[in-house]
Amino acid sequence: MIARILEFVVELSQSLRFVDFIDIGIISIFVYLILVWIEKARVRFILAGMTILGVIYVLAKIFGLYLTTMVFQAFFAIFLIMIVVIFQDEFRHFFERVAMWGIKRRQPQVASQEHGIAMLTSGLANLSRKKIGALVVVQGLDPLDRYLEAGIHSDALLSQVLIETIFEPNSPSHDGAVIIKGERLDIFGCHLPLSTNIDEIGHLGTRHAAALGLTERTDALCIVVSEERGTFSVAEDGKIKQLKDIGEVSDVLAKFYRKRFPVKQKVFSADFLKGHTLEKIIAVVLVFGLWFVFGHRTETIRRDFVVPIEYRNLAQDRIISEAKPKEVTVTLSGSERSFNLLDAKELKLSMDMLKVKEGEDKYYLEKNMVRKPAGLSLVNIEPKEISLKLFKMISISIPVQIKAEGRPLSGAMIKEIKIEPQNVAVRIPDTVDRNKILITTEPIDLKSITETTTLTPKLIIPAEIRFPDDKLPEVKVTIKV
Repeated sequence: MIARILEFVVELSQSLRFVDFIDIGIISIFVYLILVWIEKARVRFILAGMTILGVIYVLAKIFGLYLTTMVFQAFFAIFLIMIVVIFQDEFRHFFERVAMWGIKRRQPQVASQEHGIAMLTSGLANLSRKKIGALVVVQGLDPLDRYLEAGIHSDALLSQVLIETIFEPNSPSHDGAVIIKGERLDIFGCHLPLSTNIDEIGHLGTRHAAALGLTERTDALCIVVSEERGTFSVAEDGKIKQLKDIGEVSDVLAKFYRKRFPVKQKVFSADFLKGHTLEKIIAVVLVFGLWFVFGHRTETIRRDFVVPIEYRNLAQDRIISEAKPKEVTVTLSGSERSFNLLDAKELKLSMDMLKVKEGEDKYYLEKNMVRKPAGLSLVNIEPKEISLKLFKMISISIPVQIKAEGRPLSGAMIKEIKIEPQNVAVRIPDTVDRNKILITTEPIDLKSITETTTLTPKLIIPAEIRFPDDKLPEVKVTIKV
């Protein structure tokens, strides 16, 4: 038993390539981010429900439960749409975080942070002594606009007096929140989304619910001053806690600025490795399990594909005629995971026409002509040669002949039939006798003509003829009665 396990481990280690480690690492990061997002967005119960439904569906497939399988398949797309609609804000916020990850932003100066912290804490301390309620939002890296309602833009320099004035009970904007950017007061009198997390809010008031609601959706820091007790509370990352005094508020602000706006931008932050250990382990184990199920197949297999032949570097004054065959069968060899990544439509056999001479000849099909992924090797090509004719094209002008059928009805007489233009420019192989080239209109039935009429008939064109820019000419036939 132990020998078999050791043999399996050795086989597994030998089958793991360097690119497999990169593959597992990339997907593990994405799974880890999703797990952290699920925890913060509080959709764990939804995930548990989806997992249970998935297990039921898999068991139904295994045991051949036809009705259950069909119902699950029929409602799967509808269920996904419902999930997207219900959690559209959470999905939007997740993709915003992914898009903004790694983007360089303008960092505020340390002096600006210290000035902003000093002005803000002084104003909040006075409001606390007077037991005047306040809600202050310190913006992080995430945009806030779509979460804010009402509000007045000010872009004013942050000061102690300004903070106290805005939250003065007689001020019309005292019930709203203020948005701080660096040392600037950006918006005041705005309303924030309320949290529905009853466990976290508890007996706290509306300002606390608003602070918690915004931090559940963004990386902002919210500071609340209670108008009943004059105490301080801070909300960050969907969590709210009460602080003892204004000194702790100052420490929280300083830590927030250091975290969100470091003085020196690091290429790789060690913060990514801190915390969420369980999520990291789950992500790596889950992705490794997926790789083992879908990617750990070392046996070599062969598959045949019918591949079209394409012609590259064909001069404009050259034409290919009677190419046989137009398709070939190629045999590829490789692992099943390499075939799973293959799009058969991308397989082509390319011939370089710079190496082909004029006239009729046969050409050997070489393996380097087949475009294929790097993980697959080419075993065989059938047939091994192609015959084709390559001609030089010349430009000439050919008259267009009108083909008419029948006679006009009694009482009607055709005076004239003319065509415009009378000649069209064409390109033909230099081996074709130009005097034998004939271009006519489709038959025109004169029995239906009772008055002067202008028609636009289609042209009957010999197979060897080509037109400039491959654009079919248009002619007009006027029949005067």
